[in-house]
Amino acid sequence: MKVNYGNTVPISTVDWHGKVSIVFFLRGCPYRCPYCQNHELLFESNMVEASVLEAEMKKSRPFVSSVVFSGGEPLMQKDAVINLAKYAKKIGLLVGIHTNGHYPHVMAELIKEGLVDKFFIDVKAPLDDSGSYAKSIGCMDFSDIRIDPEAAVDRVSQSINLVIENNIELELRTTTIRDFMGNSDDVRNIARSINELTGRKDVTYVLQQGFAERAMLESLRDRKPLNHDELVELAHVAHEFLDNIYVRTKEKGNEKVNFESI
Repeated sequence: MKVNYGNTVPISTVDWHGKVSIVFFLRGCPYRCPYCQNHELLFESNMVEASVLEAEMKKSRPFVSSVVFSGGEPLMQKDAVINLAKYAKKIGLLVGIHTNGHYPHVMAELIKEGLVDKFFIDVKAPLDDSGSYAKSIGCMDFSDIRIDPEAAVDRVSQSINLVIENNIELELRTTTIRDFMGNSDDVRNIARSINELTGRKDVTYVLQQGFAERAMLESLRDRKPLNHDELVELAHVAHEFLDNIYVRTKEKGNEKVNFESI
């Protein structure tokens, strides 16, 4: 079996909080997010045998407890991810999937086969605002995107509910980009939409520090990233609707926000 392969991080402590992982970045994505840092994975093909990735998993196995499939959007390659996840399970690794949530039917198949231990789903804009989602996935800036924003929002919503209904571990995360997506109104509306969709306040939600110097959209590349304190302030905004909130920064890593100290 062939995999459209990007690259590998053999040992990572940042892609799955609390776990040491080997991370595979797979090529291809239906979105064209203007702030994407991995856009070199979107346009070219690099087909390799799945056995190459299996050998890398086996080599890293003594040092890691999990494998993470990221991208790009790994679930575009359903058969490859299913087969690689089966191999990971065979050698005793936990399996995590970083996804934009656009393929709930693939997620359902992975869940049915017991192949995923955690999903990390991007919430790029409020889940009840297709206009903001259109902006965030590149509909306004790139002519090659062929996605209906309303359908995109619906698929992400389906994906989130699917994971919750099946009691799979879930992390929702928003990448913040200054003056693009990440002001207090944006975050408040995203948190509200998550709460309204799930009916829960305990869903894990991460505000990620976005770095735009390599963004796909050149006009974003001079945007200064939000700092730790600014992200904590946004976490307090989101706390109106959600309780289990983390901020993820280059300076301090992954940090759960303690609202009891307020």
